[in-house]
Amino acid sequence: MKSKKVQESENCKLCGKLFPEQSCSFKICPDCYQISHGRLKSTLTKEFIPILCLPWWDNCNICINCKLSLEFISDCQKWCSDCFATYTGCRYCLTTNIIFGNTAQSQCKKCNRLLSFITITYIDSENFDIEKFLASTRVILNRRIFDSFVKDLNSLEIYDAFFRFKNDYYRYKSSVKWIRWIPYSRITNLEKIAEGGFSIIYKAQWRHFNQVEYYKKTVIIKRFLNSWDMDKYFLNELKSLYNYKYDANHIIGCYGITQNPETKECMLIMEYANGGNLHNYLQENFRNITWEMKLNILSYIARGLTIIHRRNFIHRDFHSGNILLEKTGQIDQRWIIGDLGLSQSANSTLLNNEIYGVMPYIAPEIFKGATFSKESDIYSMGMIMWELTTGCKPFASIRHDANLVYEIIDGERPEITHDTPECFANLMKSCWDSNPAERPSALEVAKALHSIEVSNFLQVDRAEEKRLELIKLKKLGPEYTGKSHSGAIYTSRSLGSRSTNSIFNNLYFSTNLVTTKQEYITKEYDFDIDMQSKQRSSLLSTNSTTRDFSRKRHFEELGIETQNDRKRIKT
Repeated sequence: MKSKKVQESENCKLCGKLFPEQSCSFKICPDCYQISHGRLKSTLTKEFIPILCLPWWDNCNICINCKLSLEFISDCQKWCSDCFATYTGCRYCLTTNIIFGNTAQSQCKKCNRLLSFITITYIDSENFDIEKFLASTRVILNRRIFDSFVKDLNSLEIYDAFFRFKNDYYRYKSSVKWIRWIPYSRITNLEKIAEGGFSIIYKAQWRHFNQVEYYKKTVIIKRFLNSWDMDKYFLNELKSLYNYKYDANHIIGCYGITQNPETKECMLIMEYANGGNLHNYLQENFRNITWEMKLNILSYIARGLTIIHRRNFIHRDFHSGNILLEKTGQIDQRWIIGDLGLSQSANSTLLNNEIYGVMPYIAPEIFKGATFSKESDIYSMGMIMWELTTGCKPFASIRHDANLVYEIIDGERPEITHDTPECFANLMKSCWDSNPAERPSALEVAKALHSIEVSNFLQVDRAEEKRLELIKLKKLGPEYTGKSHSGAIYTSRSLGSRSTNSIFNNLYFSTNLVTTKQEYITKEYDFDIDMQSKQRSSLLSTNSTTRDFSRKRHFEELGIETQNDRKRIKT
């Protein structure tokens, strides 16, 4: 709106007072045209949202709130698809109500007529939960904007006041992970790059508008596989990503949601980590990753996990494939934690009845019936620490089946390399301790890693010399490790419910350890290793010979080969 100064030379035709000097393109008498404001309840989110009542007809096509173009629904209604502000005019009094959110109706302040809204399907997703979630994320920002200027507002400064707040609005939006609805037509060049247990990952181009022009941005598209669990995982990850909206340096960013108009599948549009995941990085660069670099990488990861735990969340599927590298130059890089589809509040019971993940990274107590916890995340952290020392994933040389579960429960851990500093090894072993109560917190891990860097530099220097020696002798590194077992599965998968019987039955069926379909349909198997049972407590306290005999007895009942010739891995 162009400014045009109005001098005190004319009188208001309603009250006879002189118009004060003002900057606007039309004359307004502040006594006769007073702005009012208040709050009303959103019909979508059930939260109270601000409403601004203008005593004139607003004919702008730019949103007063976020300065983006408005979409006209009718001659009396328009709305902003970015901040969800809705404008409705009273055709009888030529007044305008601006509602900063979603509601079914408002009321003209002049004639008290109810102004009903034409139903706005904000994103046309046909999913009420998604629409409700997106609307609720706008409420916080809209309240902040509204409360910032409304106290000293008068009708002469309404547009200028919003304009002055424009920079603050964009600064706030850029400081958080603003999740928006993105039309599928703006997504191009989809290229499949990975497939997990319940999702497929694509690399794509997003045609994005940045208040000035459209430009293309490389993004990740996460499509959830069709299953009855899809909505649960999709919404869980969406809400988890929003919970970490201020933690852009350690948690992967989410730009928004889109939907394939043909299949109606909803997908997440996420930050593209151009350096790939941690495991691939280790495979390609292990020879050049010094001990100082390893500590730096792990410090980044530990700080990210600390953020998750500080918000009283747990990850539940923490492994090297979910730790991503973002390169911003030749030297600058950051490690971020991704794949929060299973992340949830530590107090939540939403996903607590099922075991889902990568077997070698799952804590032993989970296989015995305990729920996922911050401590089980720390166990996974210990395995990630070990992976940094070898460049290999844990237990890669053996089949991931019920045998491995028993070994993990019995205390088996990967062999520690000869170049590992003692202080580092002690921290790693405390992370994968069989007793969850003995494991450190994520913050304690981060502090310990920092202490190793600062106070134990002599041990680190000696470890680096030993590392180079072992590499020269071809005794350390992924290229000198034997081939992975064909039954070693590092894709996140369902391992059954927390019922011990369910876990082992599920593993039994999935690894095809029987020869005929009829055998496993008609038989029942009783693996009596419940964490609460006295029998299991007694079993855990016996020596390894007794454990091996017990294990063999159970597997003989199943017709499963016990693989007694499997080499025990040292701890």
